[in-house]
Amino acid sequence: MGNQIELLVNLQTIDLQLRERTDAIEVLRREMADLDSALVTQRQTLEACRAERADLESRRRDIEGALADEEAKMTDRRMRLNRIRNEKEASAVRREIEVAKEGTGQLEEGLMGLFEQLDAVNASEKELAAAFEALEARHATEKERADGEVSEISAGLDESRRQRGTLAAALDADLRRQYETILLRKKGQAVVEIRGGTCEGCHMRVAPQLANEIYRNTRVIACPSCHRILYVRPPEAAAPA
Repeated sequence: MGNQIELLVNLQTIDLQLRERTDAIEVLRREMADLDSALVTQRQTLEACRAERADLESRRRDIEGALADEEAKMTDRRMRLNRIRNEKEASAVRREIEVAKEGTGQLEEGLMGLFEQLDAVNASEKELAAAFEALEARHATEKERADGEVSEISAGLDESRRQRGTLAAALDADLRRQYETILLRKKGQAVVEIRGGTCEGCHMRVAPQLANEIYRNTRVIACPSCHRILYVRPPEAAAPA
C-alpha cells in the first residue's frame, strides 16, 4: 500500500504542475485578449477621428466651392449694375449684392470655424496615430513573447500529461477513481500530508490511532474532516557520521 500512496503523492505533484501550467497559459491568453481589445479600440478611435477629419474637409470643399460660385455671381452682379441705367433696377441689384454679401460673410465665418475644427482634429489624429503605432508595436512584441511562453509551457504540459498517464496506469483503479473524485471536489488538492498529527489540508487534528495507521501505510486513509487522502513523508535517512 505504501507504493500506492507514493504513486498518489507523485500524481498529485504532476496534477499541480498541470494546473499551474494550464493557468499560466490562460493568463497569457487573457493578457493577449486584453491587448487585442485595446488595439481594436485604439484603431476604431483613430478611424473615427479620420472619418471626422474627412467629413470636415468635405464640408470645407463644399463651402469653398460655394464661395467661389458666389464670387463669380458677385462679379456678374456688379457688371450688370454698371450697365443698368434704370434706378429701380439698379436698386434691386444693389439689394441683391447686399444680401449676397451677408450670405458670403456667413459662409466665410463657417469656413473659419471649420478651419479651427480641422486644426483640432488634425492634432488629435496625430496623437492618436502615434498612440496606435506604439500600441501596435507593443502588441507585436507581447504577442511574440506570449507565443513563445505558451509554446514552452505547452511542451511542458505534454511531458506532464505523459508522466501522469504512466502514474495513473500504475494505480489501483478504485483508488484512482477515489483520487479523481476528491481532486475535483477539492479543486486540485486530493492528497495532503499529516504533520504532528494535523491534516495539512484542513489543519484539523487527526486521532492518534488513525495517525498511527497512516504512519504504518497499511491502508489508504482519508481525513475525517476534509476527506482528503492523508500521507506521511518517510523520515530522511540519517546523515553519515
